[in-house]
Amino acid sequence: MNEEVTLKDVVDRLDQLIVLLKLANRDVIKKVKEEIMKDPVSRKILELADGTREYTTLAKEVAKITDKSERTVKARISELSELGAIRGRRKGIKVYYETTGLYD
Repeated sequence: MNEEVTLKDVVDRLDQLIVLLKLANRDVIKKVKEEIMKDPVSRKILELADGTREYTTLAKEVAKITDKSERTVKARISELSELGAIRGRRKGIKVYYETTGLYD
């Protein structure tokens, strides 16, 4: 019984686990999403975090659009990252943010 497990098998199983966890925690996820979406800064970060903007650019754009300070926006980026709503991907010395899909 030498069953070979492929990377696709692992990804498929992880996707199933994610679905189960989302189902088991859907009320909590819904509540957190509602709180996130009430905040215009967080909402704009989620809208613009598509993986093409690096940290500083994302913070500047959101600050300009929402008329908030970059410091406020950077704090919100950190909070959203901790909540699992966005994640940073390092490319060299820069970090590009994208949504995780957790609150979709």
